[in-house]
Amino acid sequence: MTATAAHYERLRDGEVSVTWVPRTLKEFGMVSVEELARQFDLIVMDHPHIGTMAESGSVVSLNDYVDDVTLDSLAERSPGRSHQSYEYEGRQWAFAIDAACQTSARRPDLLAAVPETWHDVEALARTGRVLWPLCAVDAAASFMTLTKVHGQACAQSNERFADRDAGRWALATMYEVARHSDPRCLDDNPITVLEALAHSDEYSYAPLAFCYVNYSRHDHTGAAVAFGDIPSLHPGEVAHGALLGGAGLAVSSFSESVDEAIAYATYVASRDVQSGLYFTSGGQPAHHAAWSSPELDRASGGFFSGVGPVLECSWTRPNGPRFAEFQNSMIEHFDDWFVAAESSDKFLDGLDNLYRSSLTSTLDVP
Repeated sequence: MTATAAHYERLRDGEVSVTWVPRTLKEFGMVSVEELARQFDLIVMDHPHIGTMAESGSVVSLNDYVDDVTLDSLAERSPGRSHQSYEYEGRQWAFAIDAACQTSARRPDLLAAVPETWHDVEALARTGRVLWPLCAVDAAASFMTLTKVHGQACAQSNERFADRDAGRWALATMYEVARHSDPRCLDDNPITVLEALAHSDEYSYAPLAFCYVNYSRHDHTGAAVAFGDIPSLHPGEVAHGALLGGAGLAVSSFSESVDEAIAYATYVASRDVQSGLYFTSGGQPAHHAAWSSPELDRASGGFFSGVGPVLECSWTRPNGPRFAEFQNSMIEHFDDWFVAAESSDKFLDGLDNLYRSSLTSTLDVP
């Protein structure tokens, strides 16, 4: 994003300047984006926040500023429907600029046989070679993936967040792998796990982690990490339901430079930038042209061909106006998931209570 800002400033002969302020990975998922909209013209955000921001009037609808031809072009063949994840009530509220989902991650030079099923993952974990990011944020994400792999997506009714059988199996699977793994996994996020895979020969596999193209690129320092299929329930199956991630670029409705912010955001999301400067500067594009490019696939060490099929059958979280608030509560609920997994029904009851409360809560607008 810093590279696109610098290039855009040159394109505009210095008339427009864009300065990016970073925040942590945890803040990306949990900090109030509505409050950020009062401080910044542009926000890189997670799609579950879209409904809240649209209902609160914190961001502008792109439909009011961007022509239908451009929006339709971005939607066409969008990887994993990343573009569509920023739609709410029939309108587009952000550009997809980063496409990602949970995938498996492995060291190809250390792991000859990739686990096909979750039973295989448990067996590999007993050798001490598995490192799964299971801090609260990522444990909650993995739980949602696993329930879908089991056959029941979360948030399908107003009574329960997770199907009880699927929820029990998800917690039991996470617990079984974690108890045979290095205890550090309970504090790890995807980046710390990928750093360990790339720079140590101690671990060779992570069954679920949000993917980062940086670790498979040929110019990456450290051993190459390969991303691909997530484990299935049964041999010979293709697992569906890896949790969709990624990032979108929204424009604050409080901005005094909405037109300029829209122009820059459109530039970042465009085909040429996404498959050019954005990728060469270390980004993970969201435009289908990048994901279908043999040249970029080679440059990324097979990242796009490895992740593409997983992304295409990924699962998208709800983006209604109260889901982001519930997600924060859910993450806090997962702070002690490892201990709570031994009494899974009580843990799942608490999760359902949080979910039902969120459905009747009043939208809090800063």
